[in-house]
Amino acid sequence: MTPEEHDRVARVGRAVRVARREAGLSARTLAARAGISQAFLSQVERGLNVPSLASLYKIADALECSPSYFLDAPPDGEVLVVRAERRRARPVTGSPGAPIMWMAQGNGTIPEVYQYVIGPGDDISGWFRRADDLVLVLVSGCLGVQVRGRDPLVLDVGDCLFASAGTEMQWEHRGVDDVRVVLCVGTPGVQAVTRSSPA
Repeated sequence: MTPEEHDRVARVGRAVRVARREAGLSARTLAARAGISQAFLSQVERGLNVPSLASLYKIADALECSPSYFLDAPPDGEVLVVRAERRRARPVTGSPGAPIMWMAQGNGTIPEVYQYVIGPGDDISGWFRRADDLVLVLVSGCLGVQVRGRDPLVLDVGDCLFASAGTEMQWEHRGVDDVRVVLCVGTPGVQAVTRSSPA
C-alpha cells in the first residue's frame, strides 16, 4: 500500500469513528447493528483494515448515513452546469446546409450515452453515484437535480450538467410532461457505486 493509499484508509477509519461517537454508539453496538465483528470494526477505525464496499454500506446503514460520508469529498468544481444559451452551435460538415450540432465543453472523456424517458409518476428518488465522469443533457421537460451537499438545481430544456466521478445526486421529475434525458458517461475506473442508479 502506498503512503497515499494508507492515508486514505486512515481517513475513512477516522470518519467511521467520528460518526459512531456522534451517534452515541459503542464499537460493540455498531458492530452488532452492522453485522460485522467488533475486532474488524476496530481495525477499520484505526486504519489497519480496508473495508469492502459491502462492509462500508453495512456500517453506513447502521449509522443511518450515506457511505459517501466516510469518503473524501470531491474536489471543488466537480459539477458544472452549461445553460442552453451558452452552448456553441457548429455545423457537422463544412458544406452549406449541413446539420448543426450543439456543443458544450465539459470535464472528461465521454464514451457511453444513455437516453431516459421519465414520466410524472416514475420513481427516480434514489441517490446514485457513478465511478466515472458524466454529462446530463435535458432534451425535454424539467428536471430537479440534488447534488449531495449543494443547493438544488433545476434544469430546463437544453441545459447540460457535468459531474466528476463520485458525485452523489438524485433526480426529481418536475412538471406534467415527460422528461427526456441524455446521459453520457466516461470510462469507468472502478465498479459504479450505486443504490438506485439511472444507469
